[in-house]
Parts: sequence; C-alpha cells; structure tokens
Amino acid sequence: MIESELDSVLALANFDDGARYSDFNPNIDKVAAYGLGALVAGKVIAKTGLIATALLLLKKFWIIIAVAVGGIFKGLKRNKTS
Repeated sequence: MIESELDSVLALANFDDGARYSDFNPNIDKVAAYGLGALVAGKVIAKTGLIATALLLLKKFWIIIAVAVGGIFKGLKRNKTS
C-alpha cells in the first residue's frame, strides 16, 4: 500500500532553490558536515552507555559533587574579599 502511494507523497515535498540536496556545496556548507558528525558521535555515546553511566555516578555521588562545588565557590569568594 505504501509503495503504491510513495510517488504522490514524495511529489508533495517542494524545496526552495538553494535548499535542495543537490545544491549542497562542501566549500560553503561546512555546518552540515559538523552537524552530521555530532549526530553520529551522540549516537555512539548513547549506545555505549556513557550517558547512563554518568547519570548513575551523579546519582550515587551527588552529595560529594555538591560539597566540592560549594567549596570551590567558598574559596573563590574568600579570595575576592582578601
């Protein structure tokens, strides 16, 4: 069913001149390459569980992190008043 209507659905999409895939110029459009690289890197990080591991560590050690950050701010405040 989808295959029979595919051509009519694809015909609905119209893009402005200069915004088509065929208009891509690698000398000008560097943002597209970096954006794709970031998406791939994000997918790899998500698959390896790095984000889940970081959240788990944050959950377990949040008090230690909070005390450390508080100590840093207290030290910075003390240095400003000296």
